[in-house]
Parts: sequence; C-alpha cells; structure tokens
Amino acid sequence: MAIPPDDLAHLLRRTEFVARPDRVAALASLDLAAVVEDILAVDMAATTPSSLTTYNPDGWQQYVDAGDWWINQMVTRPKALLEKMVLFWHGHFVSAWWDVEHGSHLMRQLQTYRANALGNMVTLTQAMAIEPAMLVYLSNADNVKAAPNENFAREMMELFLLGANNGYTQTDVQAVARAWTGYNAQWNENPFLSREYAFRSSKHDYNVQSVFGLPNRPLGSGWTGPEVINEILTGSLKLLSAKYIAGKLWSFFAHPTPPAGVVDAVVASSGFADNRDIKNLLRAIFNRAEFYLPAAKQGLVRTPIEFFAALCYYCQPMTADDLGLAWQAESTGQQMFNPPNVSGWRPNSYWLHTSGMSGRANIAQYATWWLMQAGRPFDDETVISGRSTSAAVDFVASFFGLSLSTVTRDAIIAVHQADRNSHNYWSWYTVGNLLMMVIMSPEMHMA
Repeated sequence: MAIPPDDLAHLLRRTEFVARPDRVAALASLDLAAVVEDILAVDMAATTPSSLTTYNPDGWQQYVDAGDWWINQMVTRPKALLEKMVLFWHGHFVSAWWDVEHGSHLMRQLQTYRANALGNMVTLTQAMAIEPAMLVYLSNADNVKAAPNENFAREMMELFLLGANNGYTQTDVQAVARAWTGYNAQWNENPFLSREYAFRSSKHDYNVQSVFGLPNRPLGSGWTGPEVINEILTGSLKLLSAKYIAGKLWSFFAHPTPPAGVVDAVVASSGFADNRDIKNLLRAIFNRAEFYLPAAKQGLVRTPIEFFAALCYYCQPMTADDLGLAWQAESTGQQMFNPPNVSGWRPNSYWLHTSGMSGRANIAQYATWWLMQAGRPFDDETVISGRSTSAAVDFVASFFGLSLSTVTRDAIIAVHQADRNSHNYWSWYTVGNLLMMVIMSPEMHMA
C-alpha cells in the first residue's frame, strides 16, 4: 500500500530538510518500507573545496564560505539525509569553530562525520576522538600522564556515548582520562602551525588497571583510550550506549519525548547494540508507527539552520550569502559551526524566544526583498493581485511548500484583505507583507 501523502511529506521534511516536489512524485506510489530504503540510499561522496580544508589567514572569510557551502549542500543534494546526519553529529560530537582556532580543522572534522554518518558507530567514534578539532576543543591535545585532563573523558561518557551518570562513576572518569593520555595533537612544522593527531607513548599512562568495575589488568599493560570506546560500544556498556544514541536520534528526527518503549524497541529491532549500524538504527526509527503520530508530526521546531536551508531551497537561486547568514545567524540563536557549549543545541523551546524569532524575521525580510527584485518570482505584483485574497494566500503557502492550518490561513487572509483595502493591493507593501506572514507562519517553523 502506498505511503499516505501526509506521512511522506513529514518523513521527507524530517530527513531531507524539505519535501521536494520531485522527491514526493518519485516516492508517492511506494510503501513506507520502500520509501525509507530510498531515503537511506544516499551518495556518501562530498568533496569539500580545498579553500575550506586548508588554513586561511582570513578566518572570517573562510567561516562565511564554509557556511555558504554547507547550506548549499543541504539545498542542492538530490537526497539530503547525509547532510542532516552531519548536522546531527556536529551537534552531538561537538566542537566549535572559534575555539578550535583553525576553521580548516573543523571542516575536516565534518568530513569525517560525512564519511561515517550512516556507517558503523565504533568507526565513527574512534575517528572523532582523534580529530584535531576534538583534541583541541576538549583539551586532549595536552592530556599527559603527568597531568591528566578529564575534559574529553567526562564529555565522551556524559554527553557523547552514555548520558549523565549512566553506567560510570567519577572514578571511571579519572581512569578514562588516564587511558587517553598521550593521544595528543601537536603543532606541525609549517608556516601556519596547524595541529595533527599524534600518539606520544612517553606521555601515555600504561597503568590504568580497571574501568567500569572490570577485572584489573597487569601494571604496564593497562587500558588505552580506543579500548575504552570499544568497551562502551561493544562490551559491558553496549546496551546502555545503544539506547542513549537511539534516544538522541529519535529526539532529533521525531520529537524530544519518545513514547514509552519506543527507544528500547528500535534498539532491539535494529540490533544496534550488537551491529552498531547507524543506518539500520535509522531504518528502524523511520519505520516505526509512532514516527507518524500527531505527537511526532507536530512535535518538532525547525532549528534556525534547518529554517535557512528550507528558505534557500524555496527561494533558489537565492543563497546563504544572499541572506547574509554568516553575520545574521547569531540573532537566531544558532551560528553554524558554533554550538553554545559541549552539550550542543537543544530542541524546540530552546528556539522559541523573542530574540530568536526576531532574528528569523530579519532573515525572512531579506528573503522577501530578494524575491521581489526584477526577474524573480514576485517582481510582478499581478502574481498576487491577479488572484483573490484567499487564492493569493494559498499560492504563497504552496510556493513555500506549506499546508497551513485553518487558524493560520484565516488569520493571514484577514490581514492580507485589510492590506488590500487600505493600500494599493498590487503595491510592494501588500505583496511583501503577505510573503513575510507566510514565511513567519508557525507551519514554516515546524520541522
């Protein structure tokens, strides 16, 4: 049986930023399982321009270019699940552009996430742990046996793999910090002094005898950092970790309050605790009936980055640069490449505040202005004035891929009719105000 149209649109919005008409048409006759397989069958290749992966002394310009490039990937990829997953891992295994010092390191880290985003959880985690961006951001670059630093060890367990106080103790934090000593980043001898991962055996503590209450190892052959990751993901803590990661992915794609039993069910049906296959875990999530309940369809606010991507898609060929995102994004509460702290960005109410919505409105105003310039979709006022008030509202909503609720639609119709009554209804004010109302409607901000 073909997937219901509303379910298909919901699934595409959550996995590919927007429900693109060509994707809807291509998938409309398939059943849910076949649609999920199509979405998961993504091209993993994405070559980052060399200008973004090498040091640039003009750090601000590289930051601008990097943001523009990433939004463009979200908008133009035929299947955008890969970029959605890179966004997830960037907000989960957190590093921040200005803390890392070299933007090229952060872009390289994102390429690591891109290459492993739908692969094996162990492979991804091991690669993440020794990326220079992570080593610098969480201080493992300088973690040595003479002065163990607990930053990475603590956040790896508390935020990345297990959750707060879930299967480990403060004693474990101290032991894991020692296990990661010597896994450092050192300066390269080049004109720009970039950092590279280097294991320095003389700085490693070989005497970590026990973690997580496991039997002691002999002195001199203790736990290493990579072995700790393997133990968490494939050993004694694998089920705890599997449920934690599954819960984070459910919150990211569905909504932050999973129904009772759902997380356990997707872990069990996907075999994630044993196979660590990220794609298989997503398959289980997207096939769950609970993913299509009203609580899920109405339960997630688009992050500003997702809002930017949707806006750029519908306003093509408008770009992130046209919107001035690099310098305007801060006002929305979400700067690309700059999570607020190591715990990353929060969902829903985290974005629903006056300053954040004001920032979105500023960006919407730029988009409105862009759309009304010569040669663009709304430069001819008759596109609006040639339609009835209700038809004009429906036309603009359709342009942005929206199905407005009755309450929202009636409210916009009333204001647009008042604009027509009090202004020249083909004036820029009337057209621009209608565009702004639709872009700022609740439906545009729902994922």
